[in-house]
Amino acid sequence: MNRTFYIAGVQFRTGLKEVGADLKAGMELDLVPEPENEYDPNAVAIHHEGTHLGYVPKKFSSDVSAILEIDELVCTITKVDMSLKPWEQCEVTVKQKEE
Repeated sequence: MNRTFYIAGVQFRTGLKEVGADLKAGMELDLVPEPENEYDPNAVAIHHEGTHLGYVPKKFSSDVSAILEIDELVCTITKVDMSLKPWEQCEVTVKQKEE
């Protein structure tokens, strides 16, 4: 798996606004499954040091969630620009952890 996308749902959360200035390309973020999420049982939240930034987009969440059950994934920031629209401020790549 190797998917690149913008973090979804950031406009509904304050996390990216709060820590955006600290984020840099190349930083790793945490993937946190949310099987109890009322909107998507495959939801995977994206966190930075405990701050909830947003989510893996729904079109990728089932793949990411399934792989997280059996393997490790790495979420790395590829671009960050806080001057853009909220949903275009932080782009990440999610891929399987290399041995």
